[in-house]
Amino acid sequence: MGDDRTRDLHGKGDAARLLLAAARERFSVAATDLLLPETARLTEWQRLTAAALLSRLIRTIEDGLRADLAERLARHEALHAAFSSAHVPIAQPLLERAQVLRDPELSTVLVRRVEEHRFWKGQRDRSDSPDRLLRQLITDADAAVSAEAMAVLIARSRRFDRFGEPVFARTDLAADLQHKLVWMVAAALRQYMVQHHAVPSREADAVIAEAAQRQLAGYDEGTSLEAAATRLALRLDELGRLDDPLLEQMLDEGLLPIFVAAIGARVALNYESAWEVLSDPRGLGPAILLRAAGCGRNHAAAIFLILNSRGRMFSGQEGDASEHQLGIFEGTDEALARDILRLWQVDPGYRAAIARLSTRVRSIGDAA
Repeated sequence: MGDDRTRDLHGKGDAARLLLAAARERFSVAATDLLLPETARLTEWQRLTAAALLSRLIRTIEDGLRADLAERLARHEALHAAFSSAHVPIAQPLLERAQVLRDPELSTVLVRRVEEHRFWKGQRDRSDSPDRLLRQLITDADAAVSAEAMAVLIARSRRFDRFGEPVFARTDLAADLQHKLVWMVAAALRQYMVQHHAVPSREADAVIAEAAQRQLAGYDEGTSLEAAATRLALRLDELGRLDDPLLEQMLDEGLLPIFVAAIGARVALNYESAWEVLSDPRGLGPAILLRAAGCGRNHAAAIFLILNSRGRMFSGQEGDASEHQLGIFEGTDEALARDILRLWQVDPGYRAAIARLSTRVRSIGDAA
């Protein structure tokens, strides 16, 4: 089916560059307009859920720092009382006013978590026996599969509160992003201490730096759900068990993080790269990934249906785009699909530079 739906892939254009630019553009827009309902490209539910997640994340970091600081600043009675008053946020309003939370990397993580929650909740709402696949893998004869499946279950349990709402666990973020956010919150608390309580800057810098370092000490992103899912997928792939029916079952049971890790393992992409391609706003990404993975037509069609049944995130449009994606899948050669994905196997810094340049060039062309 080599029709016009696949002309971007077969034509003279740089298909990999265009796919990368389109995927990055979604998160660039989300980072700019995440908290603005009148201009956001996210749905209202996505926007509200992401905003709530962001607020909880910053508050968790802030609460940890404030508890540490309150203990060490007891001689500053007014400041001690302010830091001990848990119901009054201090850092978050300062960060929001400075607009420093409009970060593409942070926005990407928030959108990923919102979609993960949608898949998990959808499966829980329609199933009387959730986590069937995970329970099977936990009792697997292979010790590594069993251990990593248990690690996935534990890591996922930390992502929801007692009401089933999404939260950030302590090690949910990549280490560099966690460091960035901790120091952002620390800087906001410093500003509050110096400007509102006249704490000498030298004293403020010393106690805040120590508190932040303590919070970051021992941070291990290897215990995150993404890391555990990746280890599980790689082991299943090593055993030759990461087949098409298993991919479909993962997605059907709402195990989106495991599916992302698994499809990444099939095409030699890390978790972040596989997610970025999958969420291409034009809807091409899923077709390219499944074609490059050598997925059979029937299982690919079933996976497209599942993806589209959970909203427009993986289709690029409202409604069911499964037929459109299946047409792209059928009209694309497996070798071409793998060639397109090579751009996601190079250094992330190089890929980011290509994305920025491509987005800028396209914006200039559109304006002209």
